[in-house]
Amino acid sequence: MKKIITASVILIITSTSIFAISTNNTGEDGGVKLNLWIPGLLIKMCADIVENHVGEAEGDLVKKFGGMTICIREGDKYSDKTDKKVTRKINRLDKKNYVPLVRVNEENTTVDVRIKENKKGTIKRFVCIVDEKDETFVYVKMHCRLKPGDIAELVNKMNDGETAFKD
Repeated sequence: MKKIITASVILIITSTSIFAISTNNTGEDGGVKLNLWIPGLLIKMCADIVENHVGEAEGDLVKKFGGMTICIREGDKYSDKTDKKVTRKINRLDKKNYVPLVRVNEENTTVDVRIKENKKGTIKRFVCIVDEKDETFVYVKMHCRLKPGDIAELVNKMNDGETAFKD
């Protein structure tokens, strides 16, 4: 059974790496196109490593995160279609009742941070969209199981200097 699980994990890690490499196209003038999906299983494995090397509290926090999607367009890989995609993604978030936490609209920059909660108040999804018109687009979507108390505890630990996540 352990061999099957180990083989499955290696297959997932390899396929994720190959997907990231195959979609990471660097243009002549330094443009970047990256689509990356990180499966929740890989994050859970990392949580076990964190738990073994940093501490159980930090490992427990990382275990509350699931799969991630990251999309980046920069330089010559940013196109007029990207502006339409940003608008469409924000409209979808509105339709799916994501709660805006932070929204910044400047001349050429839009930042939108949103969460989706379940009926119990647990944060199930976290979405961050950053768009600099004609330059850069970053989209991050994370599945998670965070309670407001988890975030408050993390912030308090960072302020006290007790956590390994501190800069």
